[in-house]
Amino acid sequence: MSLADFFSPVDFDKLSPSSGFYTSHLGAKIDCFTARFPNLEPNSYDLALIGVLDDRGALNNQGCALGPDYVRERLYQLNEGNYTSRIVDLGNIKAGKKLSDTYVALKMVVTELAKLNILPIILGGGQDLTYAQYMAYEGLEQKVDLLVVDSHFDLDESAENTIETNSQAYLQKILLLLQI
Repeated sequence: MSLADFFSPVDFDKLSPSSGFYTSHLGAKIDCFTARFPNLEPNSYDLALIGVLDDRGALNNQGCALGPDYVRERLYQLNEGNYTSRIVDLGNIKAGKKLSDTYVALKMVVTELAKLNILPIILGGGQDLTYAQYMAYEGLEQKVDLLVVDSHFDLDESAENTIETNSQAYLQKILLLLQI
């Protein structure tokens, strides 16, 4: 299975200003999946943007699945500055039939990007997606540092013992994995 199977392309025309991007804008420099999926090889890119169109695990934050394209609209208009970034936008991970399908897709994508030494930047979805991202690094047996800035700890002990979680219980799942 190819990584391209998980993604839907970005509607670049919708994100572009009517006058187009200036050469200094990130939108003019990002290799964006619009028609053909980018060729990913080790160290070919520094950063990979990944949208996730799933908010089923985002309690009290419905609609966050629409976030990726809103973030892209502003991100693409930023000026790069006096350095060169190699950024690829892989598009949006389609919501799976079940929430756990989305987790597995995100986990596989993050795992492959880590193997290629490409740092993933995940746009959209809820905090529960942190769990899928954590599982990707855990499988690579790498040291993982996790920083969460939140108004409360997301440790809902009543959460079911399945791969699926939500934005109020994902840290509980991660901490349980650490104990194994």
